Amino acid sequence: MSYRLFGAETSAYSTKMRSYLKYKAFAFDWVPRTAETEDELKRLSRFGTLPVLVTSSGFAVHDTTPMMEALEADSPEPSATPADPATAFLACVLEEYADVWLAKAAFHYRWTRKKDQRLAAQRSIEEYYPSGAPGDRKATEDLAIETMAGQLKTMQLDGELGPVAEKSFKKFIKLLDDHLKKHLFIFGDRPSIADFAIAGQLIQMMKDPTPAKIIEKDGAFVAKWCEFMSAPTASGPFAALEDLKETLAPIFADDLAAFFLPWAAENLENSLAGNETFQVTFGKETLTLCPLRSAARSFRELRRKFVTGQAIETLKAFTDDAGATVFLQRPPRQDQRPDARLQHTESPEAEASEAAEASETGSEQPRDGESADEAGRKRKRRRRRRGGRSRAEGEGVSAEAGSDQDSEDAADDASEEAAPAASDDESPDADARD
Repeated sequence: MSYRLFGAETSAYSTKMRSYLKYKAFAFDWVPRTAETEDELKRLSRFGTLPVLVTSSGFAVHDTTPMMEALEADSPEPSATPADPATAFLACVLEEYADVWLAKAAFHYRWTRKKDQRLAAQRSIEEYYPSGAPGDRKATEDLAIETMAGQLKTMQLDGELGPVAEKSFKKFIKLLDDHLKKHLFIFGDRPSIADFAIAGQLIQMMKDPTPAKIIEKDGAFVAKWCEFMSAPTASGPFAALEDLKETLAPIFADDLAAFFLPWAAENLENSLAGNETFQVTFGKETLTLCPLRSAARSFRELRRKFVTGQAIETLKAFTDDAGATVFLQRPPRQDQRPDARLQHTESPEAEASEAAEASETGSEQPRDGESADEAGRKRKRRRRRRGGRSRAEGEGVSAEAGSDQDSEDAADDASEEAAPAASDDESPDADARD
């Protein structure tokens, strides 16, 4: 089975997916999104986000996370998923961190500083118009900058969250560099899904002057790792969590549990509650933000995995020590008390939250005249519809790779192509979930 990967050199998620396909030794053609390939891409894909993986029969799939999960299932070796369930879960957390949170820092650096903006727009236009941009080049650049900067609000980056994401990034680079001094990859001697996701973002940030200086100053090992991650190979097995803990734990404790996880947990809970705004505290600073549905969905999926994962003693000990457990667990619900339940369901927001929670846990009861099996089958069908799982027999990519959730995210969160040269996943793509 061979594939075509539509992407862009300016796209973090395209970089992530291309690196993964090279590692797995899949046969694929890299197809840059250009003015010449735009019409074909539109015929194959309904959405303006990158990357798009197309099978030999023309089936197009979106969102690198389910893409990689499907390809891992189809072709387990060389594995990008640790066999140990504890480290496998932590890899999922770091992938989510990269796709959702680290992407905020990358977007903020690229589209809020004039020098970074101009250079990014120039790169995008040069790639999109390989034969030369039509009309006034500077006007085209200005339109690209205006379009992308206009999405800062969509990503919650029009206020104080941008500087918070940058602060997190600076800390993360130092912590990751300390870790990579002792380990070839994040989880040992072969790359994991976390490596591909994080490297995809950092490789892009190394192209932008401001974050590139930070990586150059505090991340010498990170820079070398990024170079290797463009086409990595395995040199050994994944390491045991105990052997990684010394330098992996600070990444979770000092960065993820201080920035990403509090934001993700509050965003999810307030999305479920139907609130228009929510507050999240980072140290002494409290910000008011609007919930992002797409990020809530992906973090809810991560919590589902933790429901069973926390039974693993080594994982629970790790997340406890890192201060991460409180965010990964579903918070206790007041409506578990009979008297509080009635009070809780009086508001429409509470009812929406409760309905979403019931969908999440599959706890709704069979209707009159309906067997438990029938109710269970209906729940599964609803979950498949919500998650957008579609079956594509014989496509070479399992059904989970084709996700309507990504379609909804793209429609919700990616702007229309006012500036085609900058319409890749810099406006967060299906993976950015913002």
